[in-house]
Amino acid sequence: MSKKICLIEDDELVRERIALQLGELGYEVLQADDGDEGLALIERDRPEAAVIDILMPGKDGLETITAIRRVSPDIRIVAVSGGGRVGPRIYLDLACQVGADVTLVKPVTSDALRAAIEG
Repeated sequence: MSKKICLIEDDELVRERIALQLGELGYEVLQADDGDEGLALIERDRPEAAVIDILMPGKDGLETITAIRRVSPDIRIVAVSGGGRVGPRIYLDLACQVGADVTLVKPVTSDALRAAIEG
């Protein structure tokens, strides 16, 4: 049985690309385009891991990670970011502070995704 992964990414093209990569790696992918939808999927379907974009409108990735840790403390969280105005590192460092297990800079490779999810 394959691991379920919740992918939370607001950019449709990026979400589709990462979902395709995860599917090719053998994971079952649940997709959400914002933090609230992702949190609902995690509460309902209890995936083993979540891949979360940091910069999203509405509930951003940092808020989403914090909320997920409250409802599913054992889930593996992979935070991803392409930057913003100050570059990705500051956002990814903050993601670790609020509960991400590992961080990746976009664009992400399939090998990096697998390593991040499998730990």
